[in-house]
Amino acid sequence: MAFANTIDGAALTAGSSGQRGLELGALSYGGHPRVPNVQIRHLRDRFIVVTRFGLSIQDPTLHFASASILASLASPDFDHVLWLDGVRLGTVAQVIQGNVRIGPISSHRLEIEVPTSLTEKNAQLHNAIIFQVIPN
Repeated sequence: MAFANTIDGAALTAGSSGQRGLELGALSYGGHPRVPNVQIRHLRDRFIVVTRFGLSIQDPTLHFASASILASLASPDFDHVLWLDGVRLGTVAQVIQGNVRIGPISSHRLEIEVPTSLTEKNAQLHNAIIFQVIPN
């Protein structure tokens, strides 16, 4: 599996050990995103950060035509709520897409809910999404 930039998503950053990150920039309830392709929806008690990213699943053996994508959070997060393609993420892996074609880039929507009760000090998100791919 490889992450890919999409024309309607935040830019991907390279990390250690092959990890990739989404560059969302500094965000706040009253501010506007300074990073392209990042949107903020304002609700009464929280704001929601929204962007997209791409995934490409490869099978060098050419044995499979599709796969299922599962995702989970690396650790519990009691302050933020993360959604991937409409599925609320937790520490238990859940199916995000059950039948993804191998090869082409698939687009995925990430939403992060941030309560307005958080301060600048405790609002930073320090978590990771773990992806699992199961060939069909």
